[in-house]
Amino acid sequence: MPFGELGLKDSSGDGLIDADELAAQRDTVAATLVDTVRDNVALTVDGEPLKLEGAGVPSISEHGLANDADASDNVVLLVASAAHEGDVGELDLDWEFGGPSRAVVLSAEDQLINGELSDDDTIEFSLDGWSSATSFFTLGIEHIIDGPDHLLFLLVLTLAATAGGVTASSTWLTVKLVTAFTVGHAISLCLAYFEVVSIPASIVEPTISLSIVAAAILVLRGVEQDGRIWIASAVGLVHGLGFASSLGSLGIAASQRVAALAAFNIGIDVAQTLVVLGLVGLLWIGYQLMDRRIEWARLAGAGICAAFGMFWTVTRLAELAS
Repeated sequence: MPFGELGLKDSSGDGLIDADELAAQRDTVAATLVDTVRDNVALTVDGEPLKLEGAGVPSISEHGLANDADASDNVVLLVASAAHEGDVGELDLDWEFGGPSRAVVLSAEDQLINGELSDDDTIEFSLDGWSSATSFFTLGIEHIIDGPDHLLFLLVLTLAATAGGVTASSTWLTVKLVTAFTVGHAISLCLAYFEVVSIPASIVEPTISLSIVAAAILVLRGVEQDGRIWIASAVGLVHGLGFASSLGSLGIAASQRVAALAAFNIGIDVAQTLVVLGLVGLLWIGYQLMDRRIEWARLAGAGICAAFGMFWTVTRLAELAS
């Protein structure tokens, strides 16, 4: 969370807090830290409020940065509550501090549930048997729906497969293209998530948008079926790195990664399938209503996708350069 919200100050004026600044102020802030936390955080278990009894800020190196010489926009806040006797069925969190993310992960001995703070800065966790799987399944679906670059690439794949009309053959080709894309991103998602492969997001994101441009150009030029399948698989490898960054940012414990990854990946695949089926249906209607003119619309759609992809590539590269 932002260090300023705990009363810590940036004495150097660089907008960040480093190990020396934190160490110099920790004792002063500690005197009021628990009261500050109680004013901004509330924890309720099965309707019973838990009193917050302790709070602390670990050193900069314990934040996961390389060493104590590094500085940060945010600090880690540790909060201790009173003990709760008995089982837990529902947990409510009211969190009014600011921060770089609204994502919340509840990690228990045998459960891992992902969620997001609502507009009123609260979140409710129900600790039933399906909560863990459904939360990461939903996160996978949301990642597709909220990712315009991934949606645009799915559109390009569909446009590639339906050249000449929506038939049993073109629908089967669409299935194969999406399957190849899915296999590609599943492989790279696993490799990146378990840190076998590590590529910075600043490189991955422009590459994803550039893949849209390349795929759209191939649609406009026309590429043989086998070629399109291999291209979809290769591009899937790139997109999987983007999926991994989304899941990896939650900081999930290593012992719980497999279940989270599986549910997240299934959610992505279900969302992709529904999106592509919807696009195929719309194109089928277009072919019925517009006849030959739909081919021009299909090519125009590919051109628009290329334009968006190029815009995103340029803006992301500009951010990288700056």
